[in-house]
Amino acid sequence: MANDNENLREKRSLPPADYIFKIKSFNLLADSTVDGFESGVFESGGYYWRLVFYPKGKGISDHLSLYLKIDESNSYPNAAWSVNVCYRLFVYDQIRKDYLAVQDAKSGVRTFDQQTSELGFDKFLTLAELNQHLKGYLLNNTCTFGAEIYVIKPTDTEGTLSKEDSLAVIRERRIDRGCNQFVNCLFTAFIKSIKTLIIDRVPCFGVLLNLE
Repeated sequence: MANDNENLREKRSLPPADYIFKIKSFNLLADSTVDGFESGVFESGGYYWRLVFYPKGKGISDHLSLYLKIDESNSYPNAAWSVNVCYRLFVYDQIRKDYLAVQDAKSGVRTFDQQTSELGFDKFLTLAELNQHLKGYLLNNTCTFGAEIYVIKPTDTEGTLSKEDSLAVIRERRIDRGCNQFVNCLFTAFIKSIKTLIIDRVPCFGVLLNLE
């Protein structure tokens, strides 16, 4: 895993879990006067998303920029909405048949809201790396990008007991008059030199022991 102080980068063989976006005739986009291009809509975590691709960089000239955008077609419970996510964006290495995954090194959780509908990496990949044939990212005028998103939803701790585990510790309860210990309604009685012992006031039940 590499760290450029802004982004974490690692190679992996598994494809992105949520979306793959393949661009053909890449040179037409790179030579266009349009700054950015949006992918189709895809769903993840109950929300709709797009990838936004800037072939000549967004606010930077020597990098390709790639962003995740929460789509306008989403509906929210109130006007002051926010969506917390962890995400990774990918580019495919066509030579080695694996993916370069990029994620934020500073904060694992990012928030989309009314003011921030687009988040990502202005320095996703240098144009030098993209255009270097041996890197494998741009071959036959084709490149492939992807996204993996984990939506962190708020939890009602009182209303979702079925999703919680709890641990209850049952302490020993001591009982006089012949019983040394009582644990979860089980007990052991030691009796010496008597024929009959009646134990009352025992939690849960009374006990009568007859010894011959």
